[in-house]
Amino acid sequence: MATVHYLLRLACAWCFVGHGFWGLYQKPAWLTFYDVFGVPHDWALVTMPMIGFVDIACGIAVLFVPCRGLLVWLVFWATFTALLRPMAGLGWWEFFERGGNYAPPLALLALSYDQVGLGWFRVIRARATSVRVAPVKNAEWVLRVGIALLLIGHGGFAAWQQKPLLIEHWAAVGVDLHVNELIAIGWGEIAVGCALLVVESVPLMMAIAVWKVLTEFLYPIAGTWVDVFEWVERGGGYFAPLALIALWQTQGSPRSGPAPAWREPAVS
Repeated sequence: MATVHYLLRLACAWCFVGHGFWGLYQKPAWLTFYDVFGVPHDWALVTMPMIGFVDIACGIAVLFVPCRGLLVWLVFWATFTALLRPMAGLGWWEFFERGGNYAPPLALLALSYDQVGLGWFRVIRARATSVRVAPVKNAEWVLRVGIALLLIGHGGFAAWQQKPLLIEHWAAVGVDLHVNELIAIGWGEIAVGCALLVVESVPLMMAIAVWKVLTEFLYPIAGTWVDVFEWVERGGGYFAPLALIALWQTQGSPRSGPAPAWREPAVS
């Protein structure tokens, strides 16, 4: 279970450090989100670095001193910033696609649920085992739903929106995608996302992790050096599937061997 714990911390850290960089960079696309609340662009550019600094600080903190209070903030902020996309008129696919942002801190909260008396600001420690089944199962479903939403949302970009950016990404590595091919890829991602809700497969989850690492790295390949942080920000898409694989193996699923000894004993 310690492996799951550390992978989730990495997922949170990469997401918030990557997102924070764009605040320091004063990313022009963020101005659209300020427009939702009628904030003048001059004020927006002043506050962006502040938000970026806080995000990076939170990313570093969750990596070294995670606590429940911090994780609650990470869940709130990741969910809120994801909701800004449909609020700004960019569509709900944008919210779904950020399942890799809000699922890891929520899963880490679920794993720490059985640490009685932990409080809000004491450091959550990684443990070799868990004493209760319920927190582990809750964390598993948070991750499964989060990864499913990530794939469904990204698939929607291709299948429904036919985002030109995706075609540009593939063109950067010499793949000339036509619209029908892009739509097929999108529906494939949506199908895999839906399958995750009913199928437990370690090879499939590993394939998802590799797929996300490679396809998201198309950002810096097709763009400039700063777009490396687009890849970093999407760390949940890489580490969350690995955390789910580690969790399945710890649980001792039918594909991973016998159940471990830490499962709750029957009450006599």
